[in-house]
Amino acid sequence: MGLQYAGWRMAQWMAERLPPMVGFRCAERLADCQWSLSAADRRAVQANLTMALGTPVAERSPVVREVFRNFARYLVEFLSVHRVASPSVDVEGYDHFDAAYRRRRGVIILTAHFGNWEVGAVLIRRMGFPLSAVALPHADARTDRIFNDQRHRCGIGIIPVGEQAIHQSLRCLRDGHLLGVLGDQPFAGHGLPATFCGRTVTLPGGPAMLSLRSAAPLVPTFLVREGLWKFRLCFEPPMWPQPDDRSTSAMQRLTQQYASILERYLTRFPSQWLLFQPLADPT
Repeated sequence: MGLQYAGWRMAQWMAERLPPMVGFRCAERLADCQWSLSAADRRAVQANLTMALGTPVAERSPVVREVFRNFARYLVEFLSVHRVASPSVDVEGYDHFDAAYRRRRGVIILTAHFGNWEVGAVLIRRMGFPLSAVALPHADARTDRIFNDQRHRCGIGIIPVGEQAIHQSLRCLRDGHLLGVLGDQPFAGHGLPATFCGRTVTLPGGPAMLSLRSAAPLVPTFLVREGLWKFRLCFEPPMWPQPDDRSTSAMQRLTQQYASILERYLTRFPSQWLLFQPLADPT
């Protein structure tokens, strides 16, 4: 059994069987171990936070450690959300989402590895909206089963990244459904340059491309952590694609709009950015 898969299985066991507060405490202790032992993860988080905050962040600083702990909390919450009927959630900007949804062209829910994006999808699904999420496969298929089984249990459809992802995503939008996409981590070598926190970074071009091809608006959406099982679900104003313009420059405009919104959240809540790969372009 791979060490990473064993870690996911342990998290699943804790989420399923331990009382919530005990599960959180155990997960936080394991997060502290990971923070102590994984120099590669520490350096990735350090690089991202240094960029987001615009000031050097020490590799073993408290804010770096808090990212590890917040990741542990995210995981416990996601894997046990089916046991929690009503987390504490305040909603901001629902009118923005409603204006986009009423166009009946589908809506691209554009989020990031921030707060608790998985629970955010579950909460939107519980509001009665059909939602599918584009998911990047893990290296171990058994880990995929842990995550996808939980998503399915919560009523969320899965579109795996691969040859059929674009077709399935466009069909989801044509049906008037919601499509959840992460916008802070390019994959498969595809991305667009964007200015972020004064640096040039590469962000996924897929969300903008899907918006231009489907005419579906992009709604930047973030579930901000305010405590254990306490959140604020924030819908930003829709980003509308220009009719009949599928150019690279149109994709870049939408991607840059998202980068500016994401920057605002990450500079305000840096310890909630749970990305363990450096985002900045090394050049």
